[in-house]
Amino acid sequence: MRLWVEIMNLNVFFETAKADIEKRLRSNVEKHKEKGKLEYFLKQGKRLRPLLSLLVFRACGGNDGSYQRALDLAATIELQHSASLVHDDIIDGDFRRRGKSSYYKKFGIEDAILTGHRAIVLGFKNALGCDQKILETFFDVWDKSLEGEIKDIESRKSILTLLTSGEKLYFDVIANKTASLFAGAAKIGSQEAGVSENLQNLFWEYGKHIGIGYQLADDSRDFGNGSLEVLPLPWIIEKLDGRTTESFASCLKDGLSPSEALSKLDIDTQCLFNEEIARMQHTAENLASSKIIPENEFRPLLLEAPKYIINRCLEN
Repeated sequence: MRLWVEIMNLNVFFETAKADIEKRLRSNVEKHKEKGKLEYFLKQGKRLRPLLSLLVFRACGGNDGSYQRALDLAATIELQHSASLVHDDIIDGDFRRRGKSSYYKKFGIEDAILTGHRAIVLGFKNALGCDQKILETFFDVWDKSLEGEIKDIESRKSILTLLTSGEKLYFDVIANKTASLFAGAAKIGSQEAGVSENLQNLFWEYGKHIGIGYQLADDSRDFGNGSLEVLPLPWIIEKLDGRTTESFASCLKDGLSPSEALSKLDIDTQCLFNEEIARMQHTAENLASSKIIPENEFRPLLLEAPKYIINRCLEN
């Protein structure tokens, strides 16, 4: 049973909870015949989504008696997330993940697809016997994540369609593909703690805004590294004034790539990202200040978590 120190801070909480999550993940795979392969893509993950779930669980009054069940659900969240990364790397053609070769580059595409599905099954086995509402949240999150991935793929087929789609497409994709996993993690933590539906919905929004901020931070890093990723472009373009937009279009007609055009016009995309990230972080912090959240030693950590999680995106 986990005993928590009376004087709590976020680093202590996350370090302690992460050790518990790692132990639970090891127990999930240690007797599996594909243990080595499962460990390969689980290794070195930040575990931010399950950590968020456990923090919300505690902040909602979740006790030691149900902590082990909350850990099972946290492990399910991480197994789902890791499986999605294995599949994403195939779709995106990424060769590196978590400081090593992507799973499909090491073991092959066919193996990656099947092992990703195996991890999803292992995750759902953890959730067997839990409340029906929690299962519904898991399936809803997975469906939203797939919807976001499909929209992302479709957006790449035509840059003209993408550039005329407006910012709605960009935020639809990241709200579903990335933020739904954070939103679901937070909501599941609150559901396991047994709080009201209103509070569950509040934590869905809390996690969603953290997740959007996280993906914005990730995209800002890619732009800063000269990535040719174009999905955020409709949003960036809508932030420009009319004259700058005309100049941008002119640069594209002259044969420049979108990233080259932005550079030529000296548009500070990092500033645009930073402003939106700050807005998402501030919204999440406001939600964490709600008076309907129980008063306990974990509640103040909810205010610190948005900045902590978003900053972790930029560490590597």
